[in-house]
Amino acid sequence: MIHVLKHVESITQHRDRTLLELGVASALFELVKAREVNLYKTSEHQDSIYITRVTHVGQDGIRYIKSEFDETEAAWPLTSRPEMRACVEESHIIRRQDPVTGHHIHCFPIGVDHRVLGILEVICSQPLNDEELGTAEGFLGLYRNYLSLLDYSERDTLTGMLNRKTFDENLSKILSGLNGRKAEAAADIRPDQEPERRQDDELRHYWLAVVDVDHFKRINDHFGHLYGDEVLLLLARIMRDAFRHQDRLFRFGGEEFVIILRATSEAEVSRALERLRAKVETYPFPQVGQVTISIGYTQLRITDSIPEIVGRADEALYVAKEQGRNQICHHEALLASGRLALRDKPTSELELF
Repeated sequence: MIHVLKHVESITQHRDRTLLELGVASALFELVKAREVNLYKTSEHQDSIYITRVTHVGQDGIRYIKSEFDETEAAWPLTSRPEMRACVEESHIIRRQDPVTGHHIHCFPIGVDHRVLGILEVICSQPLNDEELGTAEGFLGLYRNYLSLLDYSERDTLTGMLNRKTFDENLSKILSGLNGRKAEAAADIRPDQEPERRQDDELRHYWLAVVDVDHFKRINDHFGHLYGDEVLLLLARIMRDAFRHQDRLFRFGGEEFVIILRATSEAEVSRALERLRAKVETYPFPQVGQVTISIGYTQLRITDSIPEIVGRADEALYVAKEQGRNQICHHEALLASGRLALRDKPTSELELF
């Protein structure tokens, strides 16, 4: 009993989602004498559900994803794992024996507010007995309660998207990770590749875009705030469908949203953002009709601070608004063409946002 309480004490001291997940998996691995414990997160994309393993504790060691933006294992369609599909759809424990290894697999749904957010997989040499199942359920209950609190503090209440506080925390982790890799690269210089080139290749994966609804004040003034809220809800849904499960979407406040995505080239980012712009433009918003968005985006750099990154994307967004709205603008391209340096600051009360 004291051993269990020590694990509970260790877990409840964390306010970080990653440490909480690792604590729960490590505790169960030890307490039920498992061969391995895996924690999977579910994500929905274009009406399909995918699973990604984010934490592993096993006899071969520990692996976990440090932040939402780290490299992850490949996402699998939920349909590829029948026991996990049943766990999600039926929302209860599913048990089966692997016909090849003979190991016993136990899948526990992780649900918050009637949503299954993930699956805890416990693999043992023998089936869990009633006491061990009770221990696993107890730790899962603790985990669910903490997830609910974290979810409430990290999510925008209207759209369910990640909020500004979570954006700051996660982007700080990205920048910290990039600087960490910079230090590793400097300590391990390959003769056939300059460290600056390696760092550039790494950074080329990270992009930030600011999305703003055109003439949103007019929508609120003409149709009322209820329809304005519905526009934001529908836009959030369109954004989720337009991007991959590993891309991160935030509501920054008001009618402004932020996207952080990884891509191998600027052309890939441009295509993704253009798809979003076109989908919004052609979507029939109830009562309101046509709604358009403007987007400004930029590339992350090792030396960046968060205000610098957002500031560059905002500058590109301003140009998109200034040039007629319903378009996307790339900060670095604007700078190279001289359009950012030459544009004038507004002198009138014209509504741009």
